[in-house]
Amino acid sequence: MKRKILIVEDDKDLNSTLVKFLAIKGFEVLSVFDGEEAVDSVYEHTFDLIVLDVKLPSLDGFEVAKAVREFSTTPIIFLTSLDAQKDVEKGFEHGGDDYMTKPFSLSELLYRIQAIFRRVHGNDHTISIDKNCYFDIDKLTLYKDQKRVTLTDKEIKLLSMFLQHKEKTFTREEIFEVLYEYDQTPNEASLRVFINRLRNIIGKEKIKTVKNVGYTYVG
Repeated sequence: MKRKILIVEDDKDLNSTLVKFLAIKGFEVLSVFDGEEAVDSVYEHTFDLIVLDVKLPSLDGFEVAKAVREFSTTPIIFLTSLDAQKDVEKGFEHGGDDYMTKPFSLSELLYRIQAIFRRVHGNDHTISIDKNCYFDIDKLTLYKDQKRVTLTDKEIKLLSMFLQHKEKTFTREEIFEVLYEYDQTPNEASLRVFINRLRNIIGKEKIKTVKNVGYTYVG
């Protein structure tokens, strides 16, 4: 599954830029524009990371972080034009994990996000399928016999879902929710094609059909 990031930034142009950039890099991204929305979003959804501006309407970023830390340990990267040492210290005191001063480069933000994920999730970002095949979670890429295997976007989503939830039976409806956007029509025939292609690549026995229910990855 894609790692999910919340962007909290009241500058609409910067907010849009961050959302587009991180989506291109393979993350699932939700964005809001003020502090109260941010706290509500973290309470209602599960995120892997929060990118949080300090100067926000309703609640500033420090207040948001303080409120979030009452019920969540989700890592936080502060974005701010404030660069005084006391502001940096305040950010960390309120539960921040990193602090970036505006203006900043998108590539630097990506490096910092990846660094936090390495620290939180460990250095190994691969899931072994067998001795000759593995899946890189960060790059969303399948490798077999040391070569990259080309997969469609939906095949990648499906494989990622299976690998990160081994032995879990997914109904067809649950799979459709992951594979298809709200404006797309789920297709049973296409799902069978995706399943069969993955079986041919990683092993027919690894994805089990659960009759009248869905599919399970058994490894």
